[in-house]
Amino acid sequence: MKIRIYQVNTDRDPERLAFMGSDFLMKKQGGMNLDSSIYDSVFEGTVECRSLEDVYAVFNRNHPTGYKARSLSVSDVVEVVDADKVKAGFYFCDSFGFQEVSFEPEKAQKSERFCDFDHLKTIEVLLVQPEKTPQLIRIEDSLAAMQRVVGGDIEEYMPFADEVALICNEKGKVNGLPLNRAIYAEPVEVDMTYQEMKKHFQEVEKEYGGHVTGYIVFSQDSFTKPYSLESRTYVVSSDNKAFQPNKGGYSIFAEALDGTDRGVRLEQYMADEFGGKDGWKVERCYMKDDSREMIDIIAGDFFIAAAPIESGSFESLTPALAKKYQEKFKNPERFFRTETGIAAVPYKPVSKEMER
Repeated sequence: MKIRIYQVNTDRDPERLAFMGSDFLMKKQGGMNLDSSIYDSVFEGTVECRSLEDVYAVFNRNHPTGYKARSLSVSDVVEVVDADKVKAGFYFCDSFGFQEVSFEPEKAQKSERFCDFDHLKTIEVLLVQPEKTPQLIRIEDSLAAMQRVVGGDIEEYMPFADEVALICNEKGKVNGLPLNRAIYAEPVEVDMTYQEMKKHFQEVEKEYGGHVTGYIVFSQDSFTKPYSLESRTYVVSSDNKAFQPNKGGYSIFAEALDGTDRGVRLEQYMADEFGGKDGWKVERCYMKDDSREMIDIIAGDFFIAAAPIESGSFESLTPALAKKYQEKFKNPERFFRTETGIAAVPYKPVSKEMER
């Protein structure tokens, strides 16, 4: 449904007709003769609504991205430009329902808060708030919209290897906003040979009974068609029979880093195992040293957007990046002062309903 919305500008409303229903207008002026000149045009665009009641619900409870005017209220006028089940025309928002009226849109003025929804540029970002799990939202791609999300002037922060930016309130800590999430140093990749990784896996399983993870990158010439680096990189756990003592059988299950190849028996394909001279050749092996060193704490709401170096502007997160950072910031954190500094303890909100 394509619509336009008009609202009374209270600065041009000497009769104080704003927010008044049809009963008041009938009593005041003896009819529904709207003065179009006291109205401002505040919205134009195509919305996913099938009725005027749907329009009322959307513009009251879940404003479209970029909408800056007040919630749809009594005395507003909705113009239906094109719809399947509603006749084109002008509809007065009454105390109960809508009624069709005469209206002269050329006499209305365009509001400073006018939203041209169909031509609005938006981006999808991950919003991270204190005490809440992260959520994907769509925001207007403008400085003003970003400032509204974080509640003040924005600061761009890029602490990760990915081309993503954390957009936060630059004075969040100074202004005493609630501490939100800790930022930790990226894990350091420690290179080693496959035999060194295998030996380390065996020692961990024998001596400590825990499990560790490693990464094996196979050379492109191991395959008959091209694959990305992520597709050629397999995640391997020490929790495999090949690395555990006194196990019946010998298996190394792994999966590609990009998730495209799961449950692979690597020992059957690797040249360093049973794959033979034509097996997959190891290009690189490494493990990640995740020391969890805290390097900063973000105060107040922030959001994460893609920030390609070559672009020079923020963009929507890819599904892969959205999933990665939803997991990274999944749990809110509580902060405590200790003898050695500040500690962060993640916790799980009781339920969605109890999140504030």
